[in-house]
Amino acid sequence: MEIILEKTTKSFFKKHAGSQDLAKERIGAILEREQATGLTKVKLALHQPVAGRPCFELRCNLAKLGSVRVAFILDGQVARIWFISTSLQKATFTSEVSRVLREVSK
Repeated sequence: MEIILEKTTKSFFKKHAGSQDLAKERIGAILEREQATGLTKVKLALHQPVAGRPCFELRCNLAKLGSVRVAFILDGQVARIWFISTSLQKATFTSEVSRVLREVSK
């Protein structure tokens, strides 16, 4: 699965410098496993579509980076990561995602 990190993930990687390759690798492996099992742990992150596709979220364990929530859209075998956060509470994460994507859509 191809993983594309959008510019909106920049703030996460500023805090965790040098971890971009590790994050792409781990998120890619987790998303491939989820696609194989029917996306059982994946939930909708937002009710409105992003770039014409539904935006999903998933909790991931990124080894030394710890647990994070990831907002992404799927397009076949391509996953576009729109937001990564260490906020694990769903309500907090959803408000962060909607704020960031609202700024992008302006």
